[in-house]
Amino acid sequence: MRITNNSVVRNYNKTLDYNRNLLNKYSNQIISGRKFNTMSEDTASGVRAMQVRRNLSRIEAYLDNAKAAKSQLTSAETTLMQISNLTKSVSEKYIQAINGTNGPQERDIIATELEKLQEELLTLSNARFSDRYLFGGTNTVSAPFTTDNQGNLYYNGVDVRELHAGHPLMEDSAYMDVGLGILFTDPNDPTQVNPNTAYQHTLVGAQFLGTGPDNLYLVLGEMISSLRSETFDPDKAGSILDRFQAASNNVNVAMTKLGSDSQYLEFTINRLEDEKLNLYERQTQLEAADPEEAIMNFKMQEYVYNAALQMGQRLLQPTLFNFID
Repeated sequence: MRITNNSVVRNYNKTLDYNRNLLNKYSNQIISGRKFNTMSEDTASGVRAMQVRRNLSRIEAYLDNAKAAKSQLTSAETTLMQISNLTKSVSEKYIQAINGTNGPQERDIIATELEKLQEELLTLSNARFSDRYLFGGTNTVSAPFTTDNQGNLYYNGVDVRELHAGHPLMEDSAYMDVGLGILFTDPNDPTQVNPNTAYQHTLVGAQFLGTGPDNLYLVLGEMISSLRSETFDPDKAGSILDRFQAASNNVNVAMTKLGSDSQYLEFTINRLEDEKLNLYERQTQLEAADPEEAIMNFKMQEYVYNAALQMGQRLLQPTLFNFID
C-alpha cells in the first residue's frame, strides 16, 4: 500500500495540533490554577461544582442578611442603652424636684430640664440606622413617633393611648431568611411566614416605650406638669414616679431581648461562615488543579511536543519552497 507524502503531512499536522492543544491545556492549568475551563472537559466534576456554587451563593445571601440584621441590632441596643440612661437621669432629677425643700421656682427649673430630656427621648425613639428608622416596625421610611400641639404621642399615626397588646401595630413584623429553611404557615400566602424558620428583624418601638396612659413619653409629660402645678401634691408626684419607673422597666426588658437576639445572630453568622468555608474547600477539590500534577503533565507534554517537532524534521520531505529566499 502506497502512502503519499500529502497523507503523511496531513496526519503529522493533526497529531502535532493535538499535542500543542494538550500543551496549552496544561499550561493554562498552571496559570489559572483550574482543573477545567469548560463543562465538557469534566462533566461530572462540573455538575457537582455548579451545585456547590449555587449553595455558596445562597450561603452568602444568608450571611449578608444575618450581618445586616446584626448591625441593625447593635445600633438598636446602643439606642436603648441611651434611653435607659435617660430614664435614670429623669428619675434622679424628679426625686430631687419633689424633695420637700424645693419651692416652685426650683421645681420649674427642673421641669425645664425634664422637657429637654423628653425631647431627647422622642429623638432617640426615632433613631435611624443607615437610611431606615429602627423602631417603626415595617415602617422604615418615616418617623414612627410624632406629637401634636397638645402633647399627644402617635405611633405610626395612631395615638399610643389607643394601642394595646392585640393591636395590629403591636404585632407588626417582617422576617428575614438566614438559612433556617424558611416555611410558610399558609402555602398559598407568602406573607404568612413560620416564625420558627426565619428571623424577625422588625422592632416595634411602642413595645418598649409603652402604650396607653403609661407610655414613657406621656408619663414624663405628667411629671413635668406636676412640677409646674400651682397645687403641687408630693403624694401624687410619688405615684407618677412609680408609674414612670415601671414604664422604664420595659426598656430594660427590650434590651435583654435584643441581647438574646444578638447572641443568636452571632451564632448564626459563625455557623454560616463555617459552612461557607466548607463549601469553598469542596469547590477547590472539584475545580482547582493540583499544582504538582499540572506541572508534571506540562513538562511531559512539552517533552512529547518537542519530540514531535524533531520527528517532523526527519519525516517531512523538503520542497522547492524551503530553498526560496
